[in-house]
Amino acid sequence: MSHLKAAMHLDPVQGPVRSDDGSVRRIVVLNVPGTFQANAPLAMLLDDSTALYTLWVSGEPDRREELAERIRKLRPDVVILAMGEDARQTAAILEAEAIGKASGIPVLNGGERIMHMARSMVPEILADIPGLLVPPCRVVCPPFDRLPDFPLLVRPVSSHAGNSLARIDNRADFDRYVHDTGAAGYYYATHFIDYVSKDGLYRKYRVVFVDGAPYPVHMAIHDDWAIWYYNAKMEQFPERRAEEARFMQDMTAFFPSSAMQALYAIPPCIGLDYFGLDFGVLEDGTLVVFEVETAMIVHDRDPDDIFPYKSACIARIRQAFERMIAKHMQGYALENKGDELIACGKS
Repeated sequence: MSHLKAAMHLDPVQGPVRSDDGSVRRIVVLNVPGTFQANAPLAMLLDDSTALYTLWVSGEPDRREELAERIRKLRPDVVILAMGEDARQTAAILEAEAIGKASGIPVLNGGERIMHMARSMVPEILADIPGLLVPPCRVVCPPFDRLPDFPLLVRPVSSHAGNSLARIDNRADFDRYVHDTGAAGYYYATHFIDYVSKDGLYRKYRVVFVDGAPYPVHMAIHDDWAIWYYNAKMEQFPERRAEEARFMQDMTAFFPSSAMQALYAIPPCIGLDYFGLDFGVLEDGTLVVFEVETAMIVHDRDPDDIFPYKSACIARIRQAFERMIAKHMQGYALENKGDELIACGKS
């Protein structure tokens, strides 16, 4: 991390090596320092027709105009805030937004909405959507006297990918968990909803929303509630991959209409241009929200001989992302043209 911070100070911009950039579009991605989970790896989604420039932001307001000018010189079509919500990065995320605004370039995922994606805030944001269940989640700290009802899913605040995540069924187990993790700080405590299917398996779905529309990314099936795609080992189960293929190829036919209505109701509440959602589905069709996140990984690097259905599905996400950029470019151009006409007295 110290090497990254030193490099950021010397040259905060990384970009394509080519000097004769003939890309169809140009994007500046604003990132914050951290692990690979701190920012959305958009290079894994987009192809060579999009030139990606990464500008690293550490939260130093005295560099705002300098970094905004660096963006302007790159002549991007849009700027996108690609970092995930993290309370430790609040200053950097807010500074990144200020830099984007100061550049005068259209900004995606702005509006100071990323910090609203905290696990403890999402239940209130999505509370009124029919067919959607967002389990209560609180930030708890010593003396831990405001815990939601057991059973709970507990994890340290700012942890991701299941790090130190545990299901806790009673107060004694909770106290033991806090002791064993060796931290007496802040934790997310989320009421656990058992989303097991009739066949005894658990199904976890991931979609990304691009400009308000949901697109399937993957589906993981496991005999344990604690599912991530890497531990589901889908490559070992052809029948589970066949089910994933049906989900990815035609999500509208796969889910009941009530579930699709709930999905389409989410983006207006979230207020972001691009973000991901992990969820389960109960037997009655109710969607159970696990996480809303702006830094989820989307890629098409799974082997085609095992997952032949994935490339086309990820390509649809890429194309939707490109259409979203074009839309913002056109809107920005029309807005600027209108300003020019007003300045010329032609309003």
